Amino acid sequence: MNQKQYDSIIIHYAEIGLKGKNRYSFERLLIKNIKIKCGDMIKSCSRDAGQITISIGDKIDAEKLQDVLIRIPGIAYFSFAKKCKLDLSAIKKCSVDFVKDIKYKTFKIDARRHNKSFKPTSMKVNELVGETVLDKYENLGIKVRMKDPDLIVKVEISNKNAFVSCEDIDGVGGLPTNPSQKVVALISGGFDSPVASYLMMKRGCEVILVHFHNKNQMSASVKDKIESLAKQLSKYQVKTKLYIVPFEKIQKDIIMKVHSKLRMLVYRRFMIKIASTIANIVGGKFLVVGDSLSQVASQTIDNLQATYHGSDVHILSPLIGLDKKEIIDISKKISTYDISKLPYGDCCSYFLPKHPMLRADIEMLDKLINEFDIPKLVKDAVKNAKLVEFK
Repeated sequence: MNQKQYDSIIIHYAEIGLKGKNRYSFERLLIKNIKIKCGDMIKSCSRDAGQITISIGDKIDAEKLQDVLIRIPGIAYFSFAKKCKLDLSAIKKCSVDFVKDIKYKTFKIDARRHNKSFKPTSMKVNELVGETVLDKYENLGIKVRMKDPDLIVKVEISNKNAFVSCEDIDGVGGLPTNPSQKVVALISGGFDSPVASYLMMKRGCEVILVHFHNKNQMSASVKDKIESLAKQLSKYQVKTKLYIVPFEKIQKDIIMKVHSKLRMLVYRRFMIKIASTIANIVGGKFLVVGDSLSQVASQTIDNLQATYHGSDVHILSPLIGLDKKEIIDISKKISTYDISKLPYGDCCSYFLPKHPMLRADIEMLDKLINEFDIPKLVKDAVKNAKLVEFK
């Protein structure tokens, strides 16, 4: 499509439309997020008869703008469109002009009357606009086909204007980011935790990321990997904070005092305690982890129960019922896969046995944890955490 053919973008949502009396507040939130993420790439963004309309200039980088919009939670799909007057003659002319540079042999018109006071009906608009396009280009061999045509020309009739478009571009869907719904996600360099973070973003949460590292293993490339994951995830929410927490001192203490079969579970207990403290500081209402039931030894049902026990903040596990293939598929979709597969020295794999404990119990872990000066270790870790921000 020639970029000069359009001057607007029509945003459609799905789940927001089911919110009843609360729908307007979700629409306002989505509009606010679109304005922040798109910045000066758009002229205006407003609600218009059950959809959201964006006004754009003729020199805009359409690919860049599209790349932003497809990652904004709350947008189900959108279309680049041409605006015209709310008049049948204007709609006919706009439709004829809109399709003149598009290659197709068969087409149909799909009119949607969001403004029910507009006459004629949607079916009649389909008929009349279709006849006009056919009369104009019939000499080129085009035909009307109602089922599976090469081209569907959409005519959306709103309160003040009509819009002509021909392609729906899928978005994330879900709900718009709400800054009052903060959660803290524990993120490693693997595939699972970035996907878990994304799924919570899709549900309208502002996700604050927390990563634990061991300086003895931490190279510049590993640091870059974690920040690259955070940067990619930041495309799915208005702003993103990443806390990088030093873990080497705690890890050394654990190695000295805890049998190798139980180290991973004690590592995770401390990580949860530190992340809970950060959540209390930033106003996070839940912790988010990338656990998938029984995927690895630390994620057996007994070990999860033992490690989650005693957390000061409730824990959400959005991947709990997914298998690895499902998680990998999502990671590819959100473009974290290529980053996650890069070599990485995960601090959780430091000094671990070939055969870890599969069925730890709560009392066992409580006893081990209580051998440490928990308040001091947690306080020092949070105090020395590094904050990196992305927009």
